[in-house]
Amino acid sequence: RGGGAANLISLPFSYNTMSTDTPPCPPLLRGIRSALGPTLLTQILQSKILLVGSGGIGCELLKNLALSGFRNVDVIDLDTIDVSNLNRQFLFRSQHVGMPKCVVASEAALKMVPPPLPSQEDTMGAKYTPYHGNVCDNSKFNVPYVQKFDLVLNALDNIAARRRVNRLCLAANVPLVEAGTSGYLGQVTVIDKSSNTECYECQPKPTQKVYPICTIRSTPSQPVHCIVWAKEMYKLCFGPNVGDSMLFEDEESLKAEKAAEEENEEGDEGDNGQESNGTAAAAAAATDGQESGEKSTYMDLIVGLRSLLGVDNANEGDEKKVLELGDDAKRKEVLSKAHNSLTALFVTEIEKQIGMDRYKTAEKVPVPVSLDDLAKCNTTITCEGEDHLLPPTERKDYAPTQIWSSSDCIQELASCFLDVATSTNQPLPEFDKDDDMAMRFVTAASNLRSYVFQIDPIQSLYSAKGIAGNIIPAIATTNAIVAGLQVLQCFHILKAQLSASSKSDGNGDGAVDETSNLKKTCRYTYCLRDKTRKGYYLQPTTLPDPNPNCFVCRNAIISLTLNTQEWTLDMLLSRVIKKELGFQEPTILVGGDIVYEEGEDIDPSEYAINLPKKLVNLPSGGVAHGSVIRIEDYSQDLEVDVNVSHKDVWMMKADDDSGKEKVDDREEIDKFEIGGKKPVAAATAADSSDGAKDNASQDPAAEEDDDDDIEIIVDDDTPAKDTAAVSSNGKKRKTDTEEDGNKAKKAKVDTDEVIEIE
Repeated sequence: RGGGAANLISLPFSYNTMSTDTPPCPPLLRGIRSALGPTLLTQILQSKILLVGSGGIGCELLKNLALSGFRNVDVIDLDTIDVSNLNRQFLFRSQHVGMPKCVVASEAALKMVPPPLPSQEDTMGAKYTPYHGNVCDNSKFNVPYVQKFDLVLNALDNIAARRRVNRLCLAANVPLVEAGTSGYLGQVTVIDKSSNTECYECQPKPTQKVYPICTIRSTPSQPVHCIVWAKEMYKLCFGPNVGDSMLFEDEESLKAEKAAEEENEEGDEGDNGQESNGTAAAAAAATDGQESGEKSTYMDLIVGLRSLLGVDNANEGDEKKVLELGDDAKRKEVLSKAHNSLTALFVTEIEKQIGMDRYKTAEKVPVPVSLDDLAKCNTTITCEGEDHLLPPTERKDYAPTQIWSSSDCIQELASCFLDVATSTNQPLPEFDKDDDMAMRFVTAASNLRSYVFQIDPIQSLYSAKGIAGNIIPAIATTNAIVAGLQVLQCFHILKAQLSASSKSDGNGDGAVDETSNLKKTCRYTYCLRDKTRKGYYLQPTTLPDPNPNCFVCRNAIISLTLNTQEWTLDMLLSRVIKKELGFQEPTILVGGDIVYEEGEDIDPSEYAINLPKKLVNLPSGGVAHGSVIRIEDYSQDLEVDVNVSHKDVWMMKADDDSGKEKVDDREEIDKFEIGGKKPVAAATAADSSDGAKDNASQDPAAEEDDDDDIEIIVDDDTPAKDTAAVSSNGKKRKTDTEEDGNKAKKAKVDTDEVIEIE
């Protein structure tokens, strides 16, 4: 008690107290020896393990590996320790905040490793080596590096890094033990090329929930819509580039929106003789209150406020504060401009849209914020004083679960503007759910919008953080269970490797030994929220066969549909080949000739001339309907053929409930379809919810954040419950308890940002 497992290894013991019938064994490993046998224990002591990720699951894994006798472990992790990690990642303490997770975790785990046997003291010294880096860095972590290990353990929570490790292990032919958790749910599986098992990319992964711009900007109906809008407003007010916000308007964007509106109107008149109400509403909403390309009432005021706060000049190196302590005149100026901006946002613009009959068919007509509440902006203080003058987060009775009133939200927003003005004139970071000011701003702004559009429920800062970052509370117990299951699979893998080694050494009788096939010895195990009829919370199933259409482990052909006359090679490279398919260093061949190539010894300027070219204008005849593109990536031992189909007219569902279609108004780079050969999952939503990060689709080179407090939220239309396990051929998998009528429960857990603005 109090010291945990680390204190156990400090207890004095004597090897003389052991039985004289067996070789000496440290007390902490006697159970392992009794259960697994001395031969497998020796294999454990000598094996070399790679662990990717040292967060929630990773900490538990390192503890398990150390206490099970594993003495040679490499740990890769890019993340640093945050205060929010301390409640469940038990290897970390408050003094470790800001330090690399892999370094601290490796040092802590090393202290738990049982002392070596006296006879092996010189050669069996424990070695836990941390690598504070990105597993997607091919210069360090590549196929030859992975080939040095007996097996690999994943403790990650984002798809990009998991995909990278999956491909490395397949290319190196090294077994991978993959795991994930989400609340009470979790699963562990083994991926092994030589055993013909399903790889990580054989099955669909959650796709992003897409919200049209017009819904976010003009017709919100759910709290998540308001929070997405507030995050965009944060970019508009404080982002390094004001143009990055979807709420930003300039002459060019207004003209484009006007043209799109006119195109939709003409299309409907051609079909029906008159414009349908649904399309009219959608087109009107798309301009967010602008009439004939007119700018919103708040835009110039927000731009002026940015200028006053020094946001636009933050990169010029001037560390002078905009608002110095005691400068009442400047303080009043900041609050006055903030008041004017908020009035335009939540009163003037709303009244303008109501006056234009934008919401005459809406179930609830928006209600502008009262002028009395807005007046609180000018009286807000950010130091000690009467509670009613302080923003809610500075009051004595403040709690993150409190619900703020409309006036509370105004005061909190005013406080945020003052915080920016009084900070050193440096660029503000991108939105981060763990940034105090960012979350205060998003909570207050989204709640005000909810009050205006009468959307329930109003969110506390705590719940808004969950939605803004797509997080659900991580449960340390689930992490511990899953980590334990991973180590059990390690034992099975090492035993199978011993068996295979014995056969290759000629010690067997030549018969086929099924124990060396991981599909026969390992299991895909689910951690369930609700017990089975037999009372089990863990449900093992056989490892599934590979998906024959998986382009990663089965080299299947991928079908790709896009506009070959509008797409450039650069668009194809960045949006599809790297972002969607996860290639790291691709070589692209058209008609057998290389049109683009990346790699360690490749001059990037050699093929740069092809990047801006349209696909149809590429060398070797270009890419047209029916063309086949060959993509190779030797850093991942991956190659695939892409069958291209041309499509120049794209349609999408209208924003109303009519079921009609309209011309797709997304940017060209978002208009493409990857056909049946690449598994595509049904969209999942965060309607009631960053792992991580406010990045809708992480680049393959994105960091492998293993902080497991970032978990995916399932769609409200699909209840968060365990679903029957289905193999790649659509048949139910045979489970170890099938005779009892119980079916395996499958709830694969992957973490990625699931909110995307269309």
